[in-house]
Amino acid sequence: MLKGEAQVNHAGGCVVVQAGQGVLLPAGCRVRWVFPGPAEYVPICLPAFSPDNVHHHEGSQLAAPLHATFGAIPRVVAQVDVVKAPTLCITECFGNVASQESHLSACLAKVDEPCSEAWQAPTFAEWVLVLSGTLHLQHANGITKVPAGSGVFLEADERVKWIWPEACTYVPICMPAFTPDGCRREPEDGSAKDADPETMARLQQLHAGK
Repeated sequence: MLKGEAQVNHAGGCVVVQAGQGVLLPAGCRVRWVFPGPAEYVPICLPAFSPDNVHHHEGSQLAAPLHATFGAIPRVVAQVDVVKAPTLCITECFGNVASQESHLSACLAKVDEPCSEAWQAPTFAEWVLVLSGTLHLQHANGITKVPAGSGVFLEADERVKWIWPEACTYVPICMPAFTPDGCRREPEDGSAKDADPETMARLQQLHAGK
């Protein structure tokens, strides 16, 4: 949840998801979303959303009691700042640190000013949604520019260098979930995460459960 809040009604009651939190809806969990005001959020569906698999009820069916579920209930997850570098802040919404899930991670990343990251060739695949600003990805064949409102997919083992020519906000989604070792960074003087020697040490400690 990026802004505002959502009230998620389910068989056991209602959970409120506010900006700075995430909510996990297990498959088969029957819910009704209520937005008391303006809100912005990023939904992530596995498998991908389709009109057929959402089982949407309309009209008079909305009044039906919320008891038709398979016992699953929504789980609210608090976000964790996993990277706090001088120019880059990455807040994990789901993953090994925030929700103790290893199959997928999703974060909200904010870059304050032009900078770049070290070369890396992650063992995980990555989907990136750019919300504002611009992301440049340098790779073996040149540079791919990803403007706000666009997304980019990075195959596992693809070697890239992240460059931000301006302030940028983006959502990286990794499968399986991000880990510092799985990222396979090539430390580089002056890069966003190497600017402060404590940044990578703290990231490793968080993933070690410390």
